[in-house]
Amino acid sequence: MKNAFILFFALAIISCSNENSKNGDKFFSNGEYDKAVEAYTVYLNTEPRDIKTIYNRGRAYEELGKYELALKDFNRVIKEDPLNVNAHLSIMVDYYDRLNDYENTIFYAEKVLKLDETNANAFTLKGKAHQKLGQLPEALSAYNAAISVDKEYAEAYLSRGALRIYTKQTSRACSDFRMAQTLGVEKADELLKKYCR
Repeated sequence: MKNAFILFFALAIISCSNENSKNGDKFFSNGEYDKAVEAYTVYLNTEPRDIKTIYNRGRAYEELGKYELALKDFNRVIKEDPLNVNAHLSIMVDYYDRLNDYENTIFYAEKVLKLDETNANAFTLKGKAHQKLGQLPEALSAYNAAISVDKEYAEAYLSRGALRIYTKQTSRACSDFRMAQTLGVEKADELLKKYCR
C-alpha cells in the first residue's frame, strides 16, 4: 500500500510538472512571455535536462529582450545536445540581428551547416554576413547554395537580388525579386518598383 501511494505521488508530480511545460507553450503562443518563462522554469526545477523546455524558455527570454538569459539557455541546450540545430541557429541569428557580429554569424552558420547541410536559412544568413563584411563572392556563393537546397526559400532570392543590384547586375536582380514576389515576399514589390521598370 505504501509503495502504491509513493507511485501515485510520483505520477502526480510528473503530471503537474508536465502541465507546466504545456502551459509554458500556451503562454508563449499567446505572447505572454513572462508567464511562459515562469511555467518553463517551474518545469525545469523537476526536469532540469529537458532540452525542448530549456530551448523554449530561451526563446521566451529572447522575445522579452533578455538576450543574455536567452543565450545562456541556448548554450545550455548545446551543452546537453551538441547537435541541436535550433540552438545553434538561435545563437547565429542573435549574432547577426542584435550584435552585428558577422564573423560569429559565419562561424555559427558553418556549425549549423555541418549539422544540417540543407538549411537554407543558415546559408542565407551566412551570405548576408559575408555581404556585410564586403566578401561579395562568398555572399553570392552562400545565396546560391541556399537556393540550391530550397528553391522556394524567398529570403535567399531577395538577398541575392540585393547583392546583384549592388554589383550592377540589374536584370538578374530583377529576376530574383520577381521570384521572391512569386513566393509571397511583400518587400519584393517595393524593390521591383524601385529597380525594375
